[in-house]
Amino acid sequence: MTEIHGKCSKKFSELKSVFQNNFLGKDDIGASVCVFHKGIKVVDLWGGYRNQDAKLLWEQDTIVPLFSVTKGLTSICFLMLAVQKKLDYNLPVTYYWKEFGRNGKAHITVRELLEHRAGLHVLDQSLSLEDFYKDSPKIYQALINQKVRWNSTDMQAYGAQAWGIYAAELFRRIQGESLGKFFYREITSKLKLNLYIGLPKDNTRSIAKVYPISNFDRITSLFPHLWKQESSEGRTIRSILTGDQETLRAYLNPWSGLKGIEVFNDRRLQESELLWCSAMGDARSLAELYNVFILDGKSKGVKIANSKLMSVLKERNKLRYDKVIHKKQGWNLGFQKEEEGIFSPNYESFGHNGMGGSLAFVDPQAKISFGYICNKLDYRNRPTKTLNLCKAVYDCLR
Repeated sequence: MTEIHGKCSKKFSELKSVFQNNFLGKDDIGASVCVFHKGIKVVDLWGGYRNQDAKLLWEQDTIVPLFSVTKGLTSICFLMLAVQKKLDYNLPVTYYWKEFGRNGKAHITVRELLEHRAGLHVLDQSLSLEDFYKDSPKIYQALINQKVRWNSTDMQAYGAQAWGIYAAELFRRIQGESLGKFFYREITSKLKLNLYIGLPKDNTRSIAKVYPISNFDRITSLFPHLWKQESSEGRTIRSILTGDQETLRAYLNPWSGLKGIEVFNDRRLQESELLWCSAMGDARSLAELYNVFILDGKSKGVKIANSKLMSVLKERNKLRYDKVIHKKQGWNLGFQKEEEGIFSPNYESFGHNGMGGSLAFVDPQAKISFGYICNKLDYRNRPTKTLNLCKAVYDCLR
């Protein structure tokens, strides 16, 4: 039996049992989970292996690539610009970045771009991760030359990768520096978190090795969903098999190379500021950061939201059918608004999940902030192991 380390208040003992069961069922190799309730840390647990091959145990400060959880951290930085009155979500992007308006993009607002409603979920110019290391002019031209897929901002498509590329350039135009540097100075350092968008070169933290699901296991796991109309996995597979370029290009451009997901174990990627995927951190830091929203948006001199912005973030969002992830989904100011009952029973909740299972969110109604990270990647973005942990949190509250 995997030994679970850390602390857990008696009220949340059921959550600890569910966390351990994830290891018993071989759903996790190494993982950590943290919960704050009413501003107080009530769960801080970790266990398993950060590197199963070398038999290296998961440690208290082990970090792991967070994949799309990065988008939530990116959105927090934009919130901070809005608090400082450097950003108005309702202004067109061209107010801050004139060249963005080429090829029919002049009407798009910052909010529409960050909420995946701009018709910019794919890039026609083929890019690779190497371009982000060596050819930034190529990336910039791809952004400004891109044509919108539609002009109706009532449509929605998840920019799995393109979103982060646009967000990076927009932030740089407004703030005059990269978002990763801003995040480190204004959030990581001031709140003393083990959380990074672009891991510092001198960082020697305990880093977990990512274990992607094999292609064979992915195919055999997805096959039962192929004909299920109610399954977003099934709808996504069918769209890919029928050559749906919207879904394919959203996920596969930029191309990660022959190593596939294994590239996330490369230090060069971990040190890069890829705002759609490359954040590194632990569950404790994620939960503590999202807990700031419970503390009226301010902690230790860091203000990430005000009452006006909190009202927008908490409001019930129109869940639109998403043309990339093939399910109803919503976003408020860049944060994910899930269907009620998926991660939380309360519509006020917001945050972002990541490929394979990691998740960070806040529930202002229940006064809960939650962080969970893992290094064994599930074939689903909302895997059972994550959903069971979320359910346990609310069962413990009841």
